[in-house]
Amino acid sequence: MIELSVVIPTYNRAEPLRACLQALARQTLPPEEFEVVVAADGSTDGTRQMLAELSVPYRLNVSWRDNAGQCAAINRGAAEAAGHYLVILDDDIIADPGLLAAHLQAQRERDNIVGIGRLTTQAPAGADGFTRYFARIAKGHYDRLGQRAPEWRDCYSGNVSLTRSAFMESGGFALDLKIRFDIEFGYRLERQGLTFVYLPDAAGEHVDHKRFLDLAADAERQGRFAFELCRRHPAMQPVLLGSFGDTPVRALLMRRLLLAVNAPAWALRWLSPLADNRPWESAWYEFLHSYFYWRGVRQGAPSRDAWQSLVHGTTILMYHAFGAAGEPASRFVMPLFKFAAQLDWLKRMGYHVISLEDYTALRQAYRLPPARSVVITIDDGFAEVLTLAYPVLRRYQFPAIVFLVSGLVGDADRWDAAGILAGRPLMSWPQIAGLARDGLAFGAHTRSHPRLPAIALEQARDEIAGSKADIEQQLNAPIRLFAYPFGKLDAKAQALVEQAGFSAACSTRWGANDPATPCFALRRTEVAGTDSLIRFALALWLGDDHLPPRRRTE
Repeated sequence: MIELSVVIPTYNRAEPLRACLQALARQTLPPEEFEVVVAADGSTDGTRQMLAELSVPYRLNVSWRDNAGQCAAINRGAAEAAGHYLVILDDDIIADPGLLAAHLQAQRERDNIVGIGRLTTQAPAGADGFTRYFARIAKGHYDRLGQRAPEWRDCYSGNVSLTRSAFMESGGFALDLKIRFDIEFGYRLERQGLTFVYLPDAAGEHVDHKRFLDLAADAERQGRFAFELCRRHPAMQPVLLGSFGDTPVRALLMRRLLLAVNAPAWALRWLSPLADNRPWESAWYEFLHSYFYWRGVRQGAPSRDAWQSLVHGTTILMYHAFGAAGEPASRFVMPLFKFAAQLDWLKRMGYHVISLEDYTALRQAYRLPPARSVVITIDDGFAEVLTLAYPVLRRYQFPAIVFLVSGLVGDADRWDAAGILAGRPLMSWPQIAGLARDGLAFGAHTRSHPRLPAIALEQARDEIAGSKADIEQQLNAPIRLFAYPFGKLDAKAQALVEQAGFSAACSTRWGANDPATPCFALRRTEVAGTDSLIRFALALWLGDDHLPPRRRTE
C-alpha cells in the first residue's frame, strides 16, 4: 500500500536527478510503502531517456508537461500522487537512508504538521569564500532549528513533508512566484493551522554548485520580491523588511555607500579573495550577503519614500526635564533654547514629526511610516512641560506624548533619591487635562516609577494597569501607550503591559525603529541637555546607538 508520495520537480537536470532517485532506492523505508512522482517541467536535456533506462525498486511515476515553472510542476505532482502523505524534494538532494522513514513516522505520530527535514551543503573543492560561507550558514541554520521551534520562514521546499489533503486545501504553491514561493507557501500553511516540526533525522545533502555571482543573484532576487510578498501578506514585513540598521556602524555606513554607488556583484567578487582565511572572513561575507539582499529590496521598492523609510527607520526622541534660562544643562535637563533649536532643525531638514499613536497604528497595520519620521516623547510629566516645552511644540505644530507617573501627579520626583531631578515638581491633573484638551497626548509611566523587573509580579501588575486606569479616569480617554521607568523591562514586564491593554511601549534601548522592532520594546534616542546640535543631527541620521557614548553626568 502506498502511504507516502515523494514529489520531485525537475527541469534539465538529468544527472542530479539520477543521483537523487538512486539515493531514494537506498531508503530504509520498504519500497512498497512509497512512490516517487517526478514532475518533469519540459526538460530537453536527456531526462526522458535517463528515466526510461533507470531501474529502481519503488514505483516511479513520471509526469511530463511543457515548461510552466517549478511551482506548477510541484502542484501537478501533488495532484497525481497516490499517497496520504507528501514529501517534496528538490532534484539535487541526496537523501540519507532514513529520510523518508523519519518524515513518515513524524506524519503518522502527529496531525497537521509540516515536517522540515535537515539539509547539508558541501562546498565543492576549490570553491570561493562566498560559497564556503553559504555552506557554513546552512549548517548553522539547521543547528539552530534544533534549539527553537521552526516557522513559516523555515519552510524550504527542498525537503519538506505534509499531508496531501493539507497541500490541496492550501491551493499549493503560488504559480506567479519565481522565487521565495516556498516561504509564501509556508506562511499560508501556518495560517491554515499547521505546525512546523524540525526533523533532524530526515536528512539529505544539497548538491549545489553555485558560486559567487549565482549566490549574489539569488540574494538580490530574494530582496527584490520582498515587497511583493509583503503586499500579499503584510505580516511578513518584520521578517522580510526589518533590521536594515541592526548592524555595527562601519558595516551600516559601508552598506549605505555601496548602495549609493550601486556596486555590482562582479566588482565585489574581485575584492573578496582579500578576505579569505582572515579572521574577518565570515563577517565580510555576511556583510556581502546582506548588501546583495538590500540591493534587491531597493530594486523592488514601490517608491523612493518606501525605500528611505526602511533605510533610516523612525527615531523616537526621549526628553525628560526642561530648563529655563540660568538653569545648568545636564543629562536630564534640556535647556529651552536647545530644545527650540532641535525642533527648528527637524522642520528645516524636512523631517516628518508624527505622533506615537500614529506610528504604532502604522506598525500594527504593517504599513511603513513616511520617510524621515520622528516621534517626540517626554517622560515623567515635570511642571515645565506646561510652561516651557509645550509652547515651543505648539509654535512648530509638532505632536508629542508625555508619559505620566500617575501616583505622583501634582507632587514631585520621589524616585530619584539623590539625582538632579529629585524633588522636581510634576504637573497637576487640572494642568494635564488642559493640555490634553489642547491636543497634547499622554501615556502611562507606572504609578511610582519603579524598576519593573526588580519588583514582585502583582506589584508590577498594579503599577502598570493601575497607571492606565488612573490616567483614563482623570482624562476620560483611553490610554494606549506606555513607557518603562528607567527603560528597564523583561519578558514579565512586557507581558503585563500587553495584558493591561496597551498597544505599544517604549524602552530606552537606543536606535531607530524598523519593521522588526517589537512594538512592546520600541527604541528611543535619548536627547541629553548637554548634547550639541551636531550630535543631535548625527543621532537622527545614524541612530544614537552608533554614536560614541556621551559622558554620563547628572
